[in-house]
Amino acid sequence: MRLHRSRLPGVVALLVTVAVLPLAPGVASADSDYAANCSVNLRATPSISASILAVIPTGTVVTTSGTVSGDSWSATCVTSVAGNTWYTVIAVNGTSVSSLYGVGVVYAATGLFQPSSSPQPSSSPQPSDSPQPSVTPQPSVTPQPSVTPQPGPFLEGIDVSHWQEAIDWPQVAGSGKRFVIMKATQGQSFLDPMYAANHAGARAVGLSVGAYHYATPSSDPNDAVLEADWYVANAGLLPGDLVPALDLEQNGGLSTSALQAWVGAWLGEVYARLGVRPMIYTSPNFWKNSMGDTTMFADQGYAVLWVAHWFVASPTVPANNWGGRGWTFWQYDDCGSVPGISGCVDLDRYNGLDLTAVTFNYAALPLNPSPILADIAPASAPAGSGDLAVSIQGTNFASGVSAAFWNGTALATTYVSPTQLTAIVPAVLTASPGTGALTVVNEPPGGGASAPVPFTLTEPAQITISTSSSAILWATGVNLTITFGTNGANRTFVLEGTRDGQSWEPIATLTTDASGVASFAYRPPTNLYYRAVFAGAPDLGAGTSNVVRVVVRQLAFLRPTSTGVFVTRLGATSSMYTLVRPARPELPAAKVTFEFWKFTSGRWVRVTTRNAYDDSAGYARLAFRWPSRGEWRVRAWANPTPYNANSVPTRFERYSVR
Repeated sequence: MRLHRSRLPGVVALLVTVAVLPLAPGVASADSDYAANCSVNLRATPSISASILAVIPTGTVVTTSGTVSGDSWSATCVTSVAGNTWYTVIAVNGTSVSSLYGVGVVYAATGLFQPSSSPQPSSSPQPSDSPQPSVTPQPSVTPQPSVTPQPGPFLEGIDVSHWQEAIDWPQVAGSGKRFVIMKATQGQSFLDPMYAANHAGARAVGLSVGAYHYATPSSDPNDAVLEADWYVANAGLLPGDLVPALDLEQNGGLSTSALQAWVGAWLGEVYARLGVRPMIYTSPNFWKNSMGDTTMFADQGYAVLWVAHWFVASPTVPANNWGGRGWTFWQYDDCGSVPGISGCVDLDRYNGLDLTAVTFNYAALPLNPSPILADIAPASAPAGSGDLAVSIQGTNFASGVSAAFWNGTALATTYVSPTQLTAIVPAVLTASPGTGALTVVNEPPGGGASAPVPFTLTEPAQITISTSSSAILWATGVNLTITFGTNGANRTFVLEGTRDGQSWEPIATLTTDASGVASFAYRPPTNLYYRAVFAGAPDLGAGTSNVVRVVVRQLAFLRPTSTGVFVTRLGATSSMYTLVRPARPELPAAKVTFEFWKFTSGRWVRVTTRNAYDDSAGYARLAFRWPSRGEWRVRAWANPTPYNANSVPTRFERYSVR
């Protein structure tokens, strides 16, 4: 596949090992001829990162006009060689590079050549009616390798794209070619401008026709599925066409596992849409280096391998000989000459004599309907919240036919009815905030993918709650302040409270202001824990605040004194009581301490204390027998309980004992 491809590893890299003869790099004089010691890249500039315009095989003779300095290079080409000088190549096998490649000069590393005492005649792939000049025999030490593989039970074919421009298909068919695989699409939006003409023209002369998609993998959401859908929509495959083809030459910067997932998603989408498993085009080195030499796809039934391995007698087949199946198509030359085509064209072989096994009667399929996806619930969820169960609403769902996909990854899907599916999105797919898409695919025959429905994985709401005080007196109030973080304006949430820290109950429904803050003045009946709970919104995940506690101190109120002073007799018993607040049936009884003070020697002295417990109504009662005459004062206070802290002592009541 010419010009649009990166040069395939194995036979086209600058660093190539070929067993020929040792050679030390030399300096060229003007218009000197040199023979290639191994396969050599011809580049647009003297740089190892420059575009590769062609790859010439061992023994090819180039004419140079001198040398220039450029990037440092190193290679194993018979022996280890290195340097930074480059030949300025003006002709290849006697044909100018201008006519071959459309440029005045190309560049090649000097250490990959040896002087040629017998310049090669022109072997341009251009067809010509003129007799070829007499060919001087090649030196025996640099035999020209055979580009054409050994004969066998094969069918010959080609692959083309718009780079071949207009093609005379009757001439191609007359040359003995039996099939052609042509570029249809690339990425998510490119349609080869010659595809329609090539497809119609090749079929019209009886050639078996196939269409390939040039993959441009990326980490963009749903990229593989979108590229597959673009291919299916534009390839227009007809009954008797070859199975679809995925041209895999770029990894898009993806890791091995990510690229494997991308390829799986593309293949799965085309299989779902067309009901046939595509073939895969690749080179042995690309599959090994970028795809981890995986046998997964061969094991899954993607049995047709189209391997690219040039200038060898037989190709290297990756993935453990493609799961033991070997190659089906072999691209063995990237610059062949075929009547009816101007310039180079890729040459291919089919491993057999009958193409029936790799053709498909697309029109004969009894079609499943395409699914229609209307809604998913929920349509958003906080990132990092674990496995996510979704309900999928739509039409044309069928048991064993419909499956849900999340950004191209298949989900565990359960058929409920023709209008409903359920699926589980695993936690690994929902770990990070962002947007994605859910689609439903009806398996072949027919079927296809629904339009995607977007899904949002939101940042969880960041909520904090604080109090104006951690301890208050009973019957007083506390201010609770709730603050949302980013995107917290105008959010409605529930303020909850609990006595035991476990059984939460709603207190109020509040809404933040434009700055993301809400305040609430509250008079709690007893000690409570508080938190704010946000249920979530399409643009912000659910969240729960921290927990704060406010202690309500119990108060003890002694009975009022109507006269200001109670007068009693020595040895008499006074009944006194205090009322403890708050008092609730579910609270433990509060222990109340009564303090007795007497005025002695000009000052008040605490004489004794007595304890009592309040009843279910909050009353703590005490009978006290006065032990001596004088002026007495009595006060009470509530002791700590598991729910309450020390209260403030009551006011004194005065007693005069006579």
